[in-house]
Amino acid sequence: MTENEAPGMDVHIEVTLDERPAVSRGDVLARWFRGAVDSFFPDPSAYAEAHVLVDHSFERGGEKFRTKGFEESWPSLEERLRRYPFYASVNFFVPVDHPYETVGSFGRVTASYLRSDGSYAALAVGLQAAERTADPRLCARIWDFLATALDGSDPAFARVEHRDFHDTTHLEAALRRPRRKSLRESRTYLRGYSWVTGVPGEVAARLGGASRLAATGAFHAVRELRGGGLLLQATETLAGYDDRAMREVFRALAPVLPPGIPQDDPAREHLRVVFEDASGV
Repeated sequence: MTENEAPGMDVHIEVTLDERPAVSRGDVLARWFRGAVDSFFPDPSAYAEAHVLVDHSFERGGEKFRTKGFEESWPSLEERLRRYPFYASVNFFVPVDHPYETVGSFGRVTASYLRSDGSYAALAVGLQAAERTADPRLCARIWDFLATALDGSDPAFARVEHRDFHDTTHLEAALRRPRRKSLRESRTYLRGYSWVTGVPGEVAARLGGASRLAATGAFHAVRELRGGGLLLQATETLAGYDDRAMREVFRALAPVLPPGIPQDDPAREHLRVVFEDASGV
């Protein structure tokens, strides 16, 4: 298990922002946190504690905002999120019956710079879903949350993964693509593909847009974002995203995937990729 994996959580929702969103990135952050909590952590009785942290500076002694409780701190948190901080998180905990631990991870919402200048940032949500990955209601909630949180923006990439919290996508790992290069080229090549994939506007145009992708039959749902990008949902449920569905998504997106033959990565237990060169499809 790597430091990026999260015990107890098994669903990872992630969006990459760059310097070309259609709306303020601070506004996207505020909408992301508010929407994530309302969608996935609405009942305070389900968890024991919520820890809030916002850090506006890389430097020691820089401005930090740290408190417990989400709803009571939301006005202050929202104001700080709109200033596009380099790191922010809300972590939810539940009591655990363990002699050395008093709380366990219930879920989290985060935002962090991927480069020190803030030119790229990752927004993420970690959830405990277990058997609910086969529940159409939870899966529809994930889809609706992304569509609402990102509407009006044009993110560089988005993904929803099952039991994978790595910083790099499966495809980046399989192609040995450095993250810096992958980020820089994210409006030319998709960084990967998963149960839900977010496609930036430039890449969506090369694929023929929403109607063309819907016509491939590879997707359960296709949604246009007002900012120009697309959200693609492969199957109705995350549990239903099997190898056959993954291959259909790969073939539909092959024209905008980076070239190269994927290989196993010893650092990853199981890569969810099609082991073919997309440039040959």
